[in-house]
Amino acid sequence: MGVIHVVQLKFNPEVDSKKIDEILSSLKALKDSCVRPGTQKKYITSLRAAADCSIEGFQNGFTHMVVTEFDSIADRDYYATKDPIHLALGAGLPPFVAGLQVLDIEG
Repeated sequence: MGVIHVVQLKFNPEVDSKKIDEILSSLKALKDSCVRPGTQKKYITSLRAAADCSIEGFQNGFTHMVVTEFDSIADRDYYATKDPIHLALGAGLPPFVAGLQVLDIEG
């Protein structure tokens, strides 16, 4: 069974749109740059990252979302805890992000 991994981002107010676009591009690039060691096989099934467009008004300050799909829990676990490219990108986010929320569902 696959896993859908949802990350919601709230950027600091002083972060300009150019920097946000750079970050979103880096996040989107993870689909092709994250590979399993040994096999060098890509393991992200799908990845979308964009600004929120909801009309419901329940964003609570979150402005952007990243939705990543994996074929298995093992792939999600590797991504979240061991993938060096993902971990390096995540480590660089704190100066730009005021809030981050992560939810996963099996599906």
